[in-house]
Amino acid sequence: MTKRIAALCVSMVLGLTTSVCAQGFDIVIANGRVMDPETGFDAVANVGINNGFITEISSEALEGARVIDATGHVVAPGFIDFHSHAQSPYGHKLYARDGVTTPMDMEVGAYPVNDFYEYWDGKAFLNYGTNVAHIGARVAVLDGEKPDGRFIYSAALGRAMNSGSQFKTKVFDPMDEAAILEAVEEGLKQGGIGVAYPIGYYSVVGSPEVLAVAGLAAKYNQPITTHVRYLAQIPPSGFMGLTEMLTVAREAEVPMLVHHVPSNCLGLTKQCLDLIDSARAKGQKVIGEFYPYQYAGTYVDADYNRPGFEERMGVQASDYKITATGEALTSEEFDRLRTEAPGTQLLMYTMKQDYIDEAFSRPGVIVGSDGMPWITDDQGAGLNGTFDTDYGVGNGHARGAGTHARILRMVREGASVSLMDAIAKMTFEPASFLEDHVPQMRLRGRMQEGAAADITIFDPESVTDNSTAKIGENSLPSTGIPFVIVNGQVVVDDSVVQNIPAGVAIRAAVTD
Repeated sequence: MTKRIAALCVSMVLGLTTSVCAQGFDIVIANGRVMDPETGFDAVANVGINNGFITEISSEALEGARVIDATGHVVAPGFIDFHSHAQSPYGHKLYARDGVTTPMDMEVGAYPVNDFYEYWDGKAFLNYGTNVAHIGARVAVLDGEKPDGRFIYSAALGRAMNSGSQFKTKVFDPMDEAAILEAVEEGLKQGGIGVAYPIGYYSVVGSPEVLAVAGLAAKYNQPITTHVRYLAQIPPSGFMGLTEMLTVAREAEVPMLVHHVPSNCLGLTKQCLDLIDSARAKGQKVIGEFYPYQYAGTYVDADYNRPGFEERMGVQASDYKITATGEALTSEEFDRLRTEAPGTQLLMYTMKQDYIDEAFSRPGVIVGSDGMPWITDDQGAGLNGTFDTDYGVGNGHARGAGTHARILRMVREGASVSLMDAIAKMTFEPASFLEDHVPQMRLRGRMQEGAAADITIFDPESVTDNSTAKIGENSLPSTGIPFVIVNGQVVVDDSVVQNIPAGVAIRAAVTD
């Protein structure tokens, strides 16, 4: 097979000799359908793993300390998810069952970045990574609250929202810019993978600030990611928000990932994807993203949920449900919650299957789950869960448990996308987007000799998502993915997640 990553047994990486590689393997995956989306390799083969790397792919039988029989199964690169807010042991356990080996929070990000990496150090069973939370820097500077790494989980966000929410209400003031830039740059020096702009949640932010911060990403050779302004299909629309961020990325000369395009563009999804295609044809490095569900996750006080949302999004109050209870809202209840409980988590039914199909079939659009923190207590205040929290207990959006298996099921049920292309959208394409900025990604998203042994083994005839919008079923694990390997360690073993520290930090260069 064609080998992009030179070295049959990663001797240059590990200091091993060819004779060592020729001996038995730590793990052998036998008789599986090995699929590599970069080279197009697709054949029944045997995979040998040593010291955390794929060291041989062969039609010949291999011997190993452990042999996993993958007959009838696909052996694919481990799934990479750039849109994971479920940064807890419980969230990662559900990701592992969904075939994800690298869940990263690239939409909101972390602040301070060091705190995020310290949280996972030594205890992550999946790879972990983040970028710099522009919103976190704004909370620190404008509200005077110090987040603690995993921004969405931080009490600082709640305190800011209960004391004026300056980060999302203060009109643009150039006098704030220097302090915000300093805060963002600190995160880049700490190894944050670019900058996250979820400005759909703080649309008061000035475009000059957004552009100045993008200049910092360029300085550190990192990309930006964005949840664009204006979740709407009438002006000001998601299409308009996309044009702004394409301009920012072009002027700053930085790559850009546009999160959940259908969720923001709604009935303008095709036009937004056409705009991304046009930018790419003109030389911009930009990719889109989607998740395969017709409902989204949000909270009451999000900018786009302010009065008038019905016309902007083409929905009614009853199209929103309270995440913790499944109760549909009324207009009166929505108004009450805006005043009394603005942080209440909601599910909103805003998208059509046509929007999803358009994004799925479009080249240059990857899969991102947008998995949210799981609510794990009766009051709706718990956002963590532990490794031992039972499946089904967490309330939230089903996409945090079933996105990737759902994609594979859609392929089996007749989607217009081939299995290889679907795998590429979950593996090689996200890895390729980051590899020039984070060298670790050059070894991921591929089933090749010399690649990191992040591997997902699934049954194409039975793999399926089981999570639904129903309370008690939100966090049911996917099935048909019996084995997941992270850096050469079996993390999902016969469909049981192992709580072992197999994961590594995916991180940009630390210069601080």
